[in-house]
Amino acid sequence: MKHTMPVAEVQGIALDRESQLPIVLLKTSHPRRIIPIPVGPSEASAIIVEVEGVHPPRPLTHDLITELFQRHGMILLHCEIRDRIDDIYTAFIHYRRRFRNFSMEVRPSDAIALALRMKAPIRINPLLLAEAEHSLDVFRHLHGDDILLLEPDYTDHAV
Repeated sequence: MKHTMPVAEVQGIALDRESQLPIVLLKTSHPRRIIPIPVGPSEASAIIVEVEGVHPPRPLTHDLITELFQRHGMILLHCEIRDRIDDIYTAFIHYRRRFRNFSMEVRPSDAIALALRMKAPIRINPLLLAEAEHSLDVFRHLHGDDILLLEPDYTDHAV
């Protein structure tokens, strides 16, 4: 099955000026956009831990789910950031067990954390890209510089 949804990568974590809550910054390449996904502090930690390659002494919840997937022969095909309703994003995970495909609605933060652990693509509904920021530079200009970048390429230029 060919996907028409752009793939995103975790660019970094920002702190919302008003709520002081974390925002996961997803970056798409074609077109170049930044999708800001608000998450809670513990959800942001679960994402940062995986991106940074930190392995806590005991597994986190997402690590346990990953282990369950592996032990029971399930494969995470991809996660999907599907919609935004009243500034709340919706997400789905798509997975396979043997010859059957399944989908489940989950929180976007859980979808991202699982996709990172299971090396599955994070796909973005193209309709969400129309409202997205054009670049990290534009996001910084509008929302401030309090951003933890999580990948080696720290440069991003406006489209």
